[in-house]
Amino acid sequence: MSERLTFNALNEFLPGNTRLQSVLDLPKVSIIVLDKSGKLIFSNKYMCEILGISRDEITGIDWFEKFVPAKEANKVKAKFFEYVKGGSTDFENIEIPVICKSGEEIVFQWNNVAIIEKNNAINKIICFGFNISEYKKEEKIKDIISDILQAANSESNLNELFKYIHASIGKVMPVENFYIALYNRESGMITFPHFIDKIDRVAPPKRFGNGLTEYVLKNGISILIDEKKDEDLVRKGEVELIGSPARIWLGVPLKIKENTIGVLVVQDYDDVNAYTEKDQKTLELLAYPISYAIERKRVENEKNKLIEKLSELNASKDKLISIISHDLRSPFNSLLGFSEILTTEYDSLTHDEILEYQKAIYEASKNLYSMTTNLLHYSRFQMGRFEYNPVKIKLIKIINGALNILKGNALKKQLNLTVEVDKAIEVLADEDMLNSIVQNVISNAIKFTNRGGDIKIIANVITATDNKQMAEVAVQDTGVGINKDDLEKINKDVIFSSPGTDREYGTGLGLLLVKEYIEKNKGYVRIHSKLNYGTTFTFALPVV
Repeated sequence: MSERLTFNALNEFLPGNTRLQSVLDLPKVSIIVLDKSGKLIFSNKYMCEILGISRDEITGIDWFEKFVPAKEANKVKAKFFEYVKGGSTDFENIEIPVICKSGEEIVFQWNNVAIIEKNNAINKIICFGFNISEYKKEEKIKDIISDILQAANSESNLNELFKYIHASIGKVMPVENFYIALYNRESGMITFPHFIDKIDRVAPPKRFGNGLTEYVLKNGISILIDEKKDEDLVRKGEVELIGSPARIWLGVPLKIKENTIGVLVVQDYDDVNAYTEKDQKTLELLAYPISYAIERKRVENEKNKLIEKLSELNASKDKLISIISHDLRSPFNSLLGFSEILTTEYDSLTHDEILEYQKAIYEASKNLYSMTTNLLHYSRFQMGRFEYNPVKIKLIKIINGALNILKGNALKKQLNLTVEVDKAIEVLADEDMLNSIVQNVISNAIKFTNRGGDIKIIANVITATDNKQMAEVAVQDTGVGINKDDLEKINKDVIFSSPGTDREYGTGLGLLLVKEYIEKNKGYVRIHSKLNYGTTFTFALPVV
């Protein structure tokens, strides 16, 4: 049932009734009186203090237009007029936010009582307001903490968690300029995995220095810094200005036990009052669950990376076993077969047959040596035992060295080799890796080119898309080419082998090693091939 008062004293409630006003000024409860149009007739002393406006300033002002946020005003006003007409009772007990003179928004729980005239019509409404902002904020903070901890246990990755933290803090304070900095004590590096700022667009990793972020990391306490405090710290030599200066800067440490793992920062470039000590306490409350959530995700990420690495190593081991059991069998069979013939039937063999079998054993041995060398390199590379030592190398020296080793293979197939390489070109690369790259690429060209075919090796210095100078080497052959399916396998790093035009054996590791070595040496690879017309294998490495 609607609450309505008909007391004469309240009916006559006007600014002139000083006695009643004095009584209403006593309690620490916000009290206002509205007329039936929604204008303020009276505001008690406590409400005036909260609003930051004197009683004379607010009397006669439309309450809903002046003090209720625009997004809420129309809805609340509609409920008020329904109540005045004697309809809906929703306005008797209602939660309404109020805007103070400072711009702060405070949420009140209002209990409203109608004062009626003799004809039973509502004349005035007396409203008793209870400030529930802190309660609402505490409830919101509890929800945020619960949500962040839940996000830490979800399947989302670390970047998604950072975005979620950012959005969650935005529910209780401005977060237009927000970043999370993480500190690695072993490397002494600070990274900024989540950085949103309207002035400084990027924040690259940096060594531990003397900025405000480092000040929080070093002292392990939160700080709220305005321009004056910032100047004082700079003058004392405790910090130095890094990035664009903010009017207000608030940073809180992210800790796991006593170890500070990072800093969470909000800042404002325009409004010095954007953050207060209340916001500082709020962020301090949120810092622990945020630290826990980040650390949990970091450990989870490291665990997943380790699992992925172990899976890769396991797959690599399986590949090696497959190669050893399958591809190495052919040259061994050849060696054993011809050796057995020479051992058991030597007396019955002609001189030419003995020479032919010896030649076959020699070729099988060479192939086997090449295979085992690639296997050794591949296993060392996969286990991280292949050291990368870039040095300045003359490209022609490496190419000539490879041609000397492979000269016999080319002569046997009567191939025409052409070299067009400027002797002055020097690259920055690991010499062992570069030797392996060049030998494997030229060996493949020889292997898949028919007798009497052509192989051309060309090298030029070019400017890459990132304006870096690169030595681009192209090995062109007129061989059998690569079909579409095999080219796709090569691009996907699938290990497979195909016999050469003279039935040369292989493990399929050569191209995989070439690609990994070139990548390690900060280069790139391109393969262009047309079936039955030949292949051009191009790779590039940085020049000195």
